[in-house]
Amino acid sequence: MSLDTKLFIENNTQPVVAIKYADNHVDILLVANNSNKALSLSQLFARLRESSANTILFREDTSPIFGFHLNERYDIIFN
Repeated sequence: MSLDTKLFIENNTQPVVAIKYADNHVDILLVANNSNKALSLSQLFARLRESSANTILFREDTSPIFGFHLNERYDIIFN
């Protein structure tokens, strides 16, 4: 998988545009909107570099992310 792979959230296939810390200051919320600029896998890795091994990824509404799949363009779609 290329580090240039773009990241999306499954609901309406919205691009992940940013990350922010959850209220517990450990877990990460993936922020998605209708922007044309999706974060790449390398950008996500760079932002998570300082995170704990116990960090959990959530959607911005705090619902958990259970996994991912690739679409026909090989984008990562979190579900």
